[in-house]
Amino acid sequence: MSLLRSALMLVLAGALAAGCAARPPAVTAATGGDTIARSGATALDRAAVRAALAGRRQITIARFLAYRDRQVYPVNPGPGTAHLWIDADGNLCAAATIISGDWGRDATVAAVDGKLGTRLADVHAGRLADWMLTSGLTHAELVAIQVPGFEQPTPVLQPDAHAIETARLYQIYLDVERQLASLADENLELAVDRLLARPALARAFVEDPARLVASLSPAARRFATAPTVVAVAP
Repeated sequence: MSLLRSALMLVLAGALAAGCAARPPAVTAATGGDTIARSGATALDRAAVRAALAGRRQITIARFLAYRDRQVYPVNPGPGTAHLWIDADGNLCAAATIISGDWGRDATVAAVDGKLGTRLADVHAGRLADWMLTSGLTHAELVAIQVPGFEQPTPVLQPDAHAIETARLYQIYLDVERQLASLADENLELAVDRLLARPALARAFVEDPARLVASLSPAARRFATAPTVVAVAP
């Protein structure tokens, strides 16, 4: 009996060991990504943010190309080239023209508070910065679009100067278009990253892009249509 009992115990021990070895490892909870929201708030879906920004990118680029093809660019009244949000004849720069498609002409001009030399390269906070985050383009792409205006030529001395400068800017804009196309996917992903860094702004944008963008305008009551954006620090 003792030998039989010992044999049975060995068989049982072997079965237990095999069962432990076959047991799958414990499943650990995921800690990354945009889908975890333990606070109860709606989690941000990167794919949804990307899709909304992709739509906005198409609109923004279409406005830029329409501006380029009109070939009516602002003229700097002083010597040399300079950034000019709007010139004496009421011609908006490329960036201002694109923004005016969302905010209207008057609100777009008011957005720079009389600082007609405003450069988007220097804008990192406020309404214009938030608009850039929701444009579908990166900051660098919008800076490339905002080419400085050219100096007002003297017709008597340079009768063809205006046409020459217009042609020069047009060629620059052709290069910008090629850049926008060649790095479209990479830059869209960067735009998504930048917007996701502002969760409340991103959430309001995904819910209704047009409404959110309009709410950023100086003509609207401050964030009246997207109150969740107010408390978000840049």
